[in-house]
Amino acid sequence: MTRGRVWQTVLVAAGIFALMYALNHLMPLHRDDYDYSMIWQTGRHIASLSDVMESLQRHYLLHGGRMAAFFFLDVFLLLGKGIFDVANALMFLVFIVLLTIHARRDGRFWQEPGIFAAMGILAWLSFPHFGEVAVWKCGAAVYLWTGVIVALFLVPYNLHCKTMDEGQAPEKHWLIAPMFALGVLAGWSVENLAVTVFVLAAGLSWWARRKGDLPLWMPAGAFGALAGLVLLVAAPGNFVRYDAQGSGKGIFTHIGNQFAGNGEMVLYLLPVILLLIAAGRIYRLHLAEGARAGGEKPEPPRQAFGWGRMLCLAVIVLLVVSYFNGSFFAAALRDFLVAHVLVPLGLDKPRTVEHFANVMAGFEEMAIYWLAIFFFYSLLKRALGFSHETLASARTVPWRSVLHAFPAARYATFLIALALFNNFVMIAAPTFPARATFSSVAMILIAACAVLRDPVVRDCLWNRAKKTLLAASLSIGLFTMTAALFITAAMQQENDVRLAIVKQAAENGEEIAYMKPILLKNRALRHVFFVDFDNGVTKDGLCQYYGIKDIRVER
Repeated sequence: MTRGRVWQTVLVAAGIFALMYALNHLMPLHRDDYDYSMIWQTGRHIASLSDVMESLQRHYLLHGGRMAAFFFLDVFLLLGKGIFDVANALMFLVFIVLLTIHARRDGRFWQEPGIFAAMGILAWLSFPHFGEVAVWKCGAAVYLWTGVIVALFLVPYNLHCKTMDEGQAPEKHWLIAPMFALGVLAGWSVENLAVTVFVLAAGLSWWARRKGDLPLWMPAGAFGALAGLVLLVAAPGNFVRYDAQGSGKGIFTHIGNQFAGNGEMVLYLLPVILLLIAAGRIYRLHLAEGARAGGEKPEPPRQAFGWGRMLCLAVIVLLVVSYFNGSFFAAALRDFLVAHVLVPLGLDKPRTVEHFANVMAGFEEMAIYWLAIFFFYSLLKRALGFSHETLASARTVPWRSVLHAFPAARYATFLIALALFNNFVMIAAPTFPARATFSSVAMILIAACAVLRDPVVRDCLWNRAKKTLLAASLSIGLFTMTAALFITAAMQQENDVRLAIVKQAAENGEEIAYMKPILLKNRALRHVFFVDFDNGVTKDGLCQYYGIKDIRVER
C-alpha cells in the first residue's frame, strides 16, 4: 500500500514538473527580465557574479529592497534561460510539496497522493495571474521563490506546534543558526509577506513559551525574520519607488485598493471557496445527524439531472468548440453588440471599440471556466444530497460547534484569518495588484486541503462525489492546461518574429524598430503573461538591452 502511494505521488510530481517545465521553456524573456539582465540602470549586460552584486547594490539604493528574490533572478539569468526553466519548474514542485506538508502538518506528504494532487490542481486554478507569478521569470523570483523560502521556514514552527501537547521535545541547538539565517531570507522577501511571517513567528514563539515548550530556534527564527524585514523596508530604493507610484494617494484610495485586491483574489479562489462551503455543510450535517437518536445517517435523496444542467453543459461544449476554432461565437457576439448596442449609444469611437474587443477576446475562456465551475458544483450538491430540507437541519448547528468539534476547521479558520491579515498589510502600499495576493492564496489553499483530508469531509466526498470531483478536476484542469500550452507556444513564435525585427534594427544601426500589433489576445485565464510592445514598461528594458532607441507598434 505504501509503495503504491509513493508511486502515485511520483506520477503526480512528474506531471506537475512536466507542465511547469513546458510553460517555462516556451515563455520568453519579457518585460523586467531584460532590465534585470543588465546592471541596474546602467545598460551594461551582467557578465559575472561581481556584476550581479553591483546590480543588487544599485537596485537596493534606487528601486527596492527585495534582494533575496533578485539575487536568484540575476544569477539564473546570468547562467542562462535554459537552467532557469528547469530550476523554476522544480521550485514550483517544491512549493506544492511544502504546501502539502503544511496541510498535513506532517513531513510525509507522499502518504496522501490525493491531497498532493488536489493541492497541485487547486494551485493551478487559484493563484491569481498564474503566468505572472509562477512562469514569468521576474514575477516567479519575487513571488514563487520567496514563497518557497517562507513555507520552508515555517515548517518547523508548524510541526512543533502540532506536537507540543505530546510532551516537551529535546532541544535542537543546531537549528538556531539555520533558523536565524532562513528567517532573514524569509523576512527579506515581499513586503506584506515579510510582515506576516515575522508576526507569525513571533506569535508562535510567544504561544510556545506560554505552553512551557519554547526551543531557542523559534525566537531565533523570529529575530531573523525581523532583521530581514528591516533590511527589506529600510532600502532607500523603496522610497524612490513609492514616490514614483504615487505617495500622495489618500486613505480612501488605499481602502479602495483593499476592495479591488481582495475582490480579484476571491474571483480566482472560486473553486476553493465552493469546496470550503461544501465542507462546512458536511461538518454541520455530520453534527446534526449525530445529534439524532442513534446517530442515524439517512441516505441523501437522489436528484434528477435536470434540463438546466443539460442546457449549461450544451453551452459549455459550444464555447469550447468555438474557443479552439478561432472563437467564432465570441466574434459574432462582439460584432452584434458593437452594431446593436455601442453604435446606437454613440460609443463607436475606434479606441472604445478596441477596448471592447479586447474584453471580448477573453469572454469565451471566462464563460467556460465560470459555467464549468458552477455546473460541477451543482453536480456536487446533487451527489452529496444537499437539499433545502437537509441544509435546513445543518443550519441548526452553530459554527462554534463546528470549530469546537473539528481541529481541521480551527486550523483552516486560523489560516484564512492569517491570509486576510496578509492582504490587509497592503493597505500601506500605493497599489494592490492581484499578484500581491499570491501568499494569501497559498495560505487558503493549505486551509482547504487541511479540511479536505479531514476524515469526516474526505469520506463523505470520496464515497458520494468521487466521480464528480474527478470529472471536474480533469475537465477544467485539462482545458486550462491545454489552452495555456497552445497560447504560450503561439506567443513564443510571435515573440521570436518580433525579436528578429529588433535585432535586425540594432544590427543595421537603426534607432527605431517597427512592428505590427500582436495577434495573440487570449491569455488562458491569466496563465499566460505577455504584453505588447506599446508601452514603456514592456519595451524600455528591451530597447536598452539591444541598444536601440524605441519600438513603434503600428496601429
